[in-house]
Amino acid sequence: MQKRWLILSLMVLLFSACNSGSNHKAEVESLPQEDSASLFINDSSLIVATLSRSTSFFSIRGENMGYEYELAERFAKSLNRKLYVVTAKDMNNLVQMLEDKEVDLIAYPLSITNEFKGRVKFTEHEYITKQVLVQKNSKKNTPVKDVTELIGKEIVVVENSKYHERLKNLNDEIGGGIKITVVDNEEDEEKLIEKVSKGEIEYTIADDNIAKINKTYYNNINISVPISFEQRSAWAVALANDELHNAVNKWFGESKNNYIYHYLYNKYFEKKRANSNEVPLYLNKYKISEYDHFFKKNAKTIGWDWRLLASMAYQESRFNPDAVSWAGAMGLMQIMPATAKNLGADSLAIKNAETNIELAVVYLQKSEKYFTKIEDPAERIKFLLASYNAGAGHIQDAMALAEKFGKDPYKWDDNVDKFILRKSNPDYFDDPVVKHGYLRGHETYNYVKEILIRYQEYKLKIKK
Repeated sequence: MQKRWLILSLMVLLFSACNSGSNHKAEVESLPQEDSASLFINDSSLIVATLSRSTSFFSIRGENMGYEYELAERFAKSLNRKLYVVTAKDMNNLVQMLEDKEVDLIAYPLSITNEFKGRVKFTEHEYITKQVLVQKNSKKNTPVKDVTELIGKEIVVVENSKYHERLKNLNDEIGGGIKITVVDNEEDEEKLIEKVSKGEIEYTIADDNIAKINKTYYNNINISVPISFEQRSAWAVALANDELHNAVNKWFGESKNNYIYHYLYNKYFEKKRANSNEVPLYLNKYKISEYDHFFKKNAKTIGWDWRLLASMAYQESRFNPDAVSWAGAMGLMQIMPATAKNLGADSLAIKNAETNIELAVVYLQKSEKYFTKIEDPAERIKFLLASYNAGAGHIQDAMALAEKFGKDPYKWDDNVDKFILRKSNPDYFDDPVVKHGYLRGHETYNYVKEILIRYQEYKLKIKK
């Protein structure tokens, strides 16, 4: 089975970690060797397995993130151990790694089934999940409040997915009448949720933890109606590993009573992530923002039209120099603290509008080295924008997928952008050519598209 070894120090520098364009595997010469005297694989480290998903582990702008990842990071720190992370293809792969003594701990909500209970020891802290109906809140139409109201409704799901299977069973349970529409695996549940939010489809189905994360982006969706029984899940250790089992249970018990646990839950499942659209695109026909002079000054450094840089700032912060994202990005251009540190600035400097713009331009300059084979400057800008949003590693993954599937890896529209969209689909982010795992790809796709559309409007309305 395919595995990716990812060495993740407890303090990861954004630029060196993910924008290197290389697999994390290249950064690891060897994993710690097993110590037969310990129930840990190695006395100085904690090796965990997880899945690359929006709820568990991913990287964005070079910063390693994910609810399960951050919990594991803090648990490892409490043991004074260095954290190593292995990403698996699926739950069966997670369990196999544990049985083969390749990892100490599964840091992922593994389904508590009779089969798995005979192969692993589940920790006491349990997750309760279920599948829910995703629908749009509307003043015109009363939302569905019960599954029996779905008779005559059209629900869109990915063909042969677990949601498709559950929907077919639910249809049988209520006596039929649900209009089930399936799409191929080029789509995924998060893309379908976006379509519900935009009014392109009426209903879809998702796991409630995925639905909760997406509600932080789309405040107009309703996820209150369950359509399945509750499923128990938990982290797990090897059957014989009482030492680690007790340590995890103790840590979770203590963490529930401190702010860190609640902070992380709020960060990933409750804090609003979408920017407001109420801020005007520009102040008047002569001025886009109060920071135009800084955009003009710094755009010259990279040979850009300053109005393109201004369009980026609108996308990033709506011209708010005090903006702080759910992930910790700060200022007009939403600079990550780790990026600033790597570029020689501190977190206080990020708060200065001019410095924030300067750092963004330096970052863009440094990113150009990953796209030197793209000769057309206008085309390269699309790749640089995408890289600024997601990190160069994810964009190089999409380029590799484009090449593998017969598309042009140096063209954005209808080529690489199609595979950016597919980077949230395990059929693609688990492909051997992909080195950086899951990405919320439609967000990066929209980021590039919206900045360029706004830039065209600025060119029409605002003098250069």
